[in-house]
Amino acid sequence: MYGQHRHPGIRNFDSLKTWSNWAGALGVAQACIWIALTITAICAYTCHVYITDNMTYGTFVKIIFFEVYFRGSCKMSTNYYQNFNSTMLDQVTTVFDPTQVLVWDCVYLGVSVCWLVVSIVLLTCVRKDDVKLTLGAIYSWAFFVASICAMDLASGVIFGVDFGRFHAKASEYNANSINIGVIDPNAAQLIAGGVAAISMMLISFKGFILWYINLHLLVVLLVRGVQIEHDKDGSDTLFMPRKDSNDILTTRPPIRAYEEEKVEVQAYNNEAFMPDTRSTAETIEVNEEAIVRAAHMSRDANLMDRRFRSIDAFQQYPAPNANSRPARQSSQGPVQETIVVATSGFPMPDYSPQPSPNGILRSHY
Repeated sequence: MYGQHRHPGIRNFDSLKTWSNWAGALGVAQACIWIALTITAICAYTCHVYITDNMTYGTFVKIIFFEVYFRGSCKMSTNYYQNFNSTMLDQVTTVFDPTQVLVWDCVYLGVSVCWLVVSIVLLTCVRKDDVKLTLGAIYSWAFFVASICAMDLASGVIFGVDFGRFHAKASEYNANSINIGVIDPNAAQLIAGGVAAISMMLISFKGFILWYINLHLLVVLLVRGVQIEHDKDGSDTLFMPRKDSNDILTTRPPIRAYEEEKVEVQAYNNEAFMPDTRSTAETIEVNEEAIVRAAHMSRDANLMDRRFRSIDAFQQYPAPNANSRPARQSSQGPVQETIVVATSGFPMPDYSPQPSPNGILRSHY
């Protein structure tokens, strides 16, 4: 029932569950993808990933990609990896070497697992009227998503720096026979290194679009979480926003169909109201004689109709005299009085002067 609350109510949060569902669903999907990617990177460092046994222009970028960022100290067999002269590639020093990339991948794997867990919690624990559980789910999810966004931003900048270094080194070599200078075919390794760096930057930023979506969801849920924490109004719930004050559905008291309701009795000082016995539900009997006496004080009782719709209206008339006869209870029967009313059957008296037999006008008096 909307009228009952176990926790302080929240206003203007009708879309909270929609945002939570989107954030949780995207978090679960992305966490699973990046868990798989980081595990693949760790396996590549330990030489458990097949690369290629023959270097061609089609496999050139893949081999350079593995050589720059994922090849560890292990020596792969020529049946799984094609050895080549990497002197040109070694001229560029990347910010992260393969060992540092391994550490980064291990940390990212742990954060991604936590991201998966809190995303599931966000999907299941954002409940109506449970403010503490909702805030816990939002803040836990926000902490790990903020960590993911920060790590993505840092790694994206690092790989962007690597791309700049490969691009600058490749610009020192000639790639056209028309230009003056010797063409070095090994300089293509620098181009492949730049492609590997820019690919890692795009992967880190999740294509930029997903990174922006994660950041936007983070800001929205954090703002709503802070508003929930500081809201102290007890008339609303998490998913039922406050309406206008003239809406009877929001201002009326809750309906308790199966609860006993206590009746508060208003005490009257007027002697026209004679209470019976005091109880939880007290009845009031009206002194009929006082009502009839009040009606007779007016020439036309019909004009006083509106006055008798409220019991409080009878208090404007004085109480009966203490020396008069006691007020009768309603159980003694209604008061019956005979009232003579002039009707149209009796002609109105004629007071005009009448002529006398001797011709003199005389009045009746």
